[in-house]
Amino acid sequence: MRKITVILILFYMFLPTFIQSTQAQTHNLSAEELADFRENVGRIIDLFQNYLSVLGSKDQPKEVKDSYKKRTLDLFIGEGKAYKDANGNEHRAVHMQVSSLTRPTRNIPMSMYLDNLIGLPYAKVEITQAETFQIGELKEVGDHYETTATIFQKFCGWYADGRKKYCDTTTKTIRIYLIPEEDFFGKKWIIKFGDVDVVETTG
Repeated sequence: MRKITVILILFYMFLPTFIQSTQAQTHNLSAEELADFRENVGRIIDLFQNYLSVLGSKDQPKEVKDSYKKRTLDLFIGEGKAYKDANGNEHRAVHMQVSSLTRPTRNIPMSMYLDNLIGLPYAKVEITQAETFQIGELKEVGDHYETTATIFQKFCGWYADGRKKYCDTTTKTIRIYLIPEEDFFGKKWIIKFGDVDVVETTG
């Protein structure tokens, strides 16, 4: 593990397999669009992880954390609120699934999770990620595409005297949406995150 401020995207290694496995589901996307999707997913995951690190830090003032909370919610579909899809169907706000070594897994609305992260009662918080992430098949769903990315995250909190209070490593999946939008220049694709779920938590 190393600090998430370092660019850790090794997704290029998996590009040939990724393109081959998704050709059947992505016949409306060009090779250039697939490459853009691959690059931007990595960039946004890295942003998300860095934002969490800032929100969990005890070295940042409230004004900075409020700004980073908004930036984080902007990465998600509905921006942390209930939303309607292109067909008018209503959806609840996206959630962050949380777990620990002593508590069962539970779902928390993303906005509330970020508030909880800001308010953690530790003197020091460190969130790091593994050197790689994994991405699943990109599948066409109605007018958009969906997939999941798997990230590996380590969380540690310390007492004021420097003693480590709690530490765990969690594997999580992030639902990813590739959504078409129209602007002055024509059709474009935007990436939004959805629910974040726990796969496994270990010490």
